Amino acid sequence: MRWAIILRAYSWPASLAPILIGSVLSYRRGSFSWADFALTLAAGLLLHSAANVANTYFDHKNGVDQKGADDVGIVANLISPEKALRLALFLFTLSALAGLYLAVRKELFSLLPVSAAGFALAWFYTAAPAYKYRALGELGIFLCFGPLLVAGTVLIQTGKILPEAALASIPTGLLIVGILFANNLRDLKTDSEKGLKTLPGLLGEKRALVFYFFLVLFPYPAALYSLGFSPAFLITAVSLPMAVNLLSLAKKGKFHVLVRENAKFVGIFGLLFSVSLFFGK
Repeated sequence: MRWAIILRAYSWPASLAPILIGSVLSYRRGSFSWADFALTLAAGLLLHSAANVANTYFDHKNGVDQKGADDVGIVANLISPEKALRLALFLFTLSALAGLYLAVRKELFSLLPVSAAGFALAWFYTAAPAYKYRALGELGIFLCFGPLLVAGTVLIQTGKILPEAALASIPTGLLIVGILFANNLRDLKTDSEKGLKTLPGLLGEKRALVFYFFLVLFPYPAALYSLGFSPAFLITAVSLPMAVNLLSLAKKGKFHVLVRENAKFVGIFGLLFSVSLFFGK
């Protein structure tokens, strides 16, 4: 339980879903390896966990962490700041080694710039210049867990960058942004008091809620379009009641619950969308 809190394991569906989607797209193209899938998953989860721990460390260092937030590893005395930094660097290193092994083994050196972009987005999220607190967090998260992770997975499996990978990354990419956006909605008042710029802060609470609704609902037409309007979309649509529940939590201002429920929803939507892609046209 302690390590699940430190690593913020509740957020792992944000890595699992894009990798699963990219793997299904690759399978449909006739190119899939379980070994490559396992290595990609390991590298993705290691990088995600490294980013989470680094985020905890830099939030503490910059004086913006709080006990009511999700990154409580340091404020709850579960890990010291020094150990958090060492752990983050260790996890980054393991992820880099896994990625480098894939690139060398498959002679896929075009993977290196894709991986480098992912590492940069992960590290500079809260490390200086800390783009999260310059109202750019949502954009960075979308790029990292959307096009980069899905396209990177496809690149590993097929050796190619496929246009459909970018399109298929949009639905879950937006939902993953929803996790951060819900987090920033929860911290709207405290972030403002500390002079931190976030997208909800710039939009204001009412418009921020409207934007959150967009993040939760637009993935459905985006998924339908990505599937070429295939009836297989109905499999993805099974998740709609969960989406409605997220909107209800947002309207009631239950943002502490919303963050984790949004993360769970990413996993379920990602799984259903992957099945739709598998059976689609």
